[in-house]
Amino acid sequence: MSVSSKTVSVIIPVFNNGNYLNDTIQSVVNQAYKDFEIIVVDDGSTDQNTLQVLKEINHPQIEVFIQDYAGVSIARNYGIEKASGKYILPLDADDLLGDTFIEQAVDVLDKNPLVKVVFGDVRMFGKKHGMKKLPNHSLEMLLGQNTMVVTSMFRKADFLNTSGFNPNMNEGFEDWDFWLTLLESGGDVFKLDTIALHYRIKESSRNSSLTAQKMQKLRRQIYENHKELYARHFFDPLKSFEYGLLLTSKEYKLGKKLLRPLRILLQKLK
Repeated sequence: MSVSSKTVSVIIPVFNNGNYLNDTIQSVVNQAYKDFEIIVVDDGSTDQNTLQVLKEINHPQIEVFIQDYAGVSIARNYGIEKASGKYILPLDADDLLGDTFIEQAVDVLDKNPLVKVVFGDVRMFGKKHGMKKLPNHSLEMLLGQNTMVVTSMFRKADFLNTSGFNPNMNEGFEDWDFWLTLLESGGDVFKLDTIALHYRIKESSRNSSLTAQKMQKLRRQIYENHKELYARHFFDPLKSFEYGLLLTSKEYKLGKKLLRPLRILLQKLK
């Protein structure tokens, strides 16, 4: 089917995520803002349920493209290449879009030509519930850790000035790597005080299966991909991804709890 040019292109890569895809699509269709298209890229799915769901998609604002398995980075790049929208919004096939995010993000980009990325907060659901308030953007913090989710809006014109999502990050952190690519030449980032994404927590996922060794490898790869950018900036190690993991670790929390009585005693002895 042919989709006419729209303001926003929502890019949804799919690899055997058919159980959630209809809900994901519906979260876009339900937006008050209607000037959008949805580009679904099947990245070589083998699950029969997923293939059936893809086959049954029939909506005037949705196009489905099929490619051999190549990984999420290439799938996103392919979807963006096919997109007609002025603005791009990636969305994973098992997550849900915040109710008003498209409308609010478009308004920011329309009024602020220097803004390259618009993002918001995250609400978790599924196996774990809760709100994740993301910090306001600073390049220094972004060099240390990913401070935005992939479901953030940016201009296709800016994307075309980059090499896109890097295939060498297919094991994870490809969004973090892309934000560094997009922003290394400058540009502003705007954080909305709203939920951009409802993030589904499952028993197992690509991110939850990352071992310390894999994370070290990916962290090294990000550095290799952006050596010149890191050379121009020195980020605070206390804002690094690794330090963030330490602060949230069970070992750190236990140690802090065990040391509390000792601190109280030392204060009394002063």
